[in-house]
Amino acid sequence: NSQSGKGGVAFVMNTVYGYKLPKAMHREFADVIQLISEKEGGEVPPARIMEAFRGEYLRRKAPYEFISAKVEDDHTDEETRVTLVFRYHEREIISEGRGTGPIDAVRIAIKNGVGAADFTIVDYDEHALSEGSHAKAAAYIQMKDNKTGRVTLGVGVSSNITRASIRGVFSALNRLSAE
Repeated sequence: NSQSGKGGVAFVMNTVYGYKLPKAMHREFADVIQLISEKEGGEVPPARIMEAFRGEYLRRKAPYEFISAKVEDDHTDEETRVTLVFRYHEREIISEGRGTGPIDAVRIAIKNGVGAADFTIVDYDEHALSEGSHAKAAAYIQMKDNKTGRVTLGVGVSSNITRASIRGVFSALNRLSAE
């Protein structure tokens, strides 16, 4: 049906909810909706598509749960330092990372806090979900597990684009851990 195809799902997410899914995400999320269509029988309404999106990308909190981050750029704008507070298997971790930008610094902070986390950020995309000074942003992080070679995407949403990006990293980590 129209909602279970790659284009149909991306169209609904964009026109009804304002999420401009990156091309790499079209198939990944369409596969999720296809399973729902087969299980529940028939066309999947937009509200159910959004419910699945929230469950797959926005609400996963295990084994990694983002709590907070302090992001600082050095005076030369060459390096970003992040102090990251997160839970890993319900154990709170405070870790620092220094990188070329906030996402790289978060990647390093997670690696420093949980040595087993071995991943690469493959791609990044972002956009505003609405207009105005109170607009929220969506950040899409494509991530590769360096041990298994598996690739997935994560999504983060916040009124702060850096926070949305960090949430996207945790979303992708949790999707890699669950699959």
